[in-house]
Amino acid sequence: MGSRSRFDPANLDAAEKGRQALELRRDGKTWDAIAEELGYSDRSGAYIAAKRLLDRTEFESVEEYRAIEADRLDEAHRIQAEALVQLANSRALDAIPPAVNALVKISDRRSKLLGLDAPTRVDVAHSGEDFAATAARLMKEIGLAVPSEFQTPDAVEEQGGEQDGGDPWVR
Repeated sequence: MGSRSRFDPANLDAAEKGRQALELRRDGKTWDAIAEELGYSDRSGAYIAAKRLLDRTEFESVEEYRAIEADRLDEAHRIQAEALVQLANSRALDAIPPAVNALVKISDRRSKLLGLDAPTRVDVAHSGEDFAATAARLMKEIGLAVPSEFQTPDAVEEQGGEQDGGDPWVR
């Protein structure tokens, strides 16, 4: 007969296993260790269970998890900064660049977690000529008459001169 312990993986429902997976991850365990402890076949099962729970969990719980993760990053940053000072004081010059890189990675992760990075700007400015040429090409491809103001001078010559003077938007 099976165990009656509420912590036995066989006795946990999916939501409870997801909650425990999330708690174990918050406590710093790896996905592999969580999978083994809760009886998942591999790390992806534990990860997916925790992710499903986060997807269904109220916003406050996600914010709490985010705050805990930010605290962990702060502690890692503090420890790494202290180690960097010790390395500098001991003149361990070869170890300084990796320590600085670790600090940068921690800072980058914190910025992503907290949404501190400015959005990447994309320049999509086009001149009026670029737009007109593109619009004319697309209109031609779908079989519409192209207004003369959208046509380049070369395109007008190809069609045999000026348009017939009617409404340029009507075929």
